[in-house]
Amino acid sequence: MQKYKNKLTKEGVRRLLASQDTRVHLVGVGGVSMYSLAILAASRGLKVTGSDRVASSRTADLLMREIPVKIGHDEKNVVGASLVVYSHAISEDNPELQKARELQIPTVSRAELLGAIMLDFHNRIGVSGTHGKSTTTAMLDLIFSSALCEPTTLSGANLILGTPIREGGKDLLLYEACEYRDSFLSFLPTVAAALNLEYDHPDYFKDIKTLKNSFRRALSHASSFAVVNMDDENLCELIPEIKSRVVTFGQGERADYRYLITKFFDTGHEFVLYHNKAALHRFTINVPGVHNVTNAVCAIVIALEYGIDIDTVAGAISSFRPINARLELIGEHHGRPVYLDYAHHPTEIQVTINTLKLLTRDMLTVVFKPHTYSRTAALFRDFSSSLSLADHIVLTDIYPAREQPIKGVSSLRLAEDIGERAIFSPDGEVVHCLDTYTSGAIVIMGAGGLDEIIKAVIDVGPQDR
Repeated sequence: MQKYKNKLTKEGVRRLLASQDTRVHLVGVGGVSMYSLAILAASRGLKVTGSDRVASSRTADLLMREIPVKIGHDEKNVVGASLVVYSHAISEDNPELQKARELQIPTVSRAELLGAIMLDFHNRIGVSGTHGKSTTTAMLDLIFSSALCEPTTLSGANLILGTPIREGGKDLLLYEACEYRDSFLSFLPTVAAALNLEYDHPDYFKDIKTLKNSFRRALSHASSFAVVNMDDENLCELIPEIKSRVVTFGQGERADYRYLITKFFDTGHEFVLYHNKAALHRFTINVPGVHNVTNAVCAIVIALEYGIDIDTVAGAISSFRPINARLELIGEHHGRPVYLDYAHHPTEIQVTINTLKLLTRDMLTVVFKPHTYSRTAALFRDFSSSLSLADHIVLTDIYPAREQPIKGVSSLRLAEDIGERAIFSPDGEVVHCLDTYTSGAIVIMGAGGLDEIIKAVIDVGPQDR
């Protein structure tokens, strides 16, 4: 994102953080990842301040924790700071970043600061992949917590605790290793896991070859071992090039840990896990979707290789429940169940639609807000194909995030490409479209800008039914 190049190495950041006089200021501290980083940094004894565009429950919580937060981005907020931290959601012309550079205050990305802080932990387990990072991280959190390992966990979605961070001990850090803008290359894991690899983030990665090279480098950072899904063709190609010891899992005979799904039921699956062809255990997972079996197997393999007792692992996995915005039943609309899902990539959309059709045994209406113009343009045909699996599709305006519009790229054009089952709707007219043109269960999908749509659609919470 930033053209400005700060001169601090990881060692330089750590030296700066070692000073008792250092104040770290986080720009956009209300974002889920920045919020967790602020708490982590403060727990390590650092002086932390932050700012965000609007007040939120997370900024209020930080204030309750006595972490000063300013509402509104103002250059005054960085005066006196020793280090300014930004996320990739922050624009180049942000006044706090500009002032920091004017004052020659070092600036680093969220990933660079986390990469420096994580070296305080003896064991560091990072989960990467195009899909499933938050769910798998949450599974690991539950397993290691059940084993009394007291992990410190950073997730992209709320854990069982109701927050995206678990404040644990100093031995073990569990975290999501996001590939966007090569964030995961700032990390030094002891264990690095990869769930899958598909082309995404076209605003940064020019092609799949570039993305695969980044995954290869990230997995090679593991000082102990890397865990790789051998069923994923792109990941499988990387295995010979990964410098770390590789432990594989999958449904194929060549995987170190092979799994076989033995039962399908409405809200989950049963599967047997083998190691070197010997049966280890029969597991049950009580969340729907075959993709969640893959997530569970990855977490199980990491835990077993780490030395966690298999009965403890099995008990934790069987008690795991879906995290927020992952096939989450959030309420009703005139008697129609309403689900929320974070899906914003064509493969995720396809999996969500297929899973909900099996789960609801009903017609399915998708309300989808595409995330970023560049992703919509680069994966246009795949979006059209995946969304076409639904019975009715309501497409709302593209959520731009950090981007400017791209000529010819729009939700209206996507709806036209899908055909008669799809309709474009401004956010404020979604309810009218649902009531006039659609039927069956409803799933609201996307990675941002959905709050007002959700409020308009929901009329009864699931707990009130």
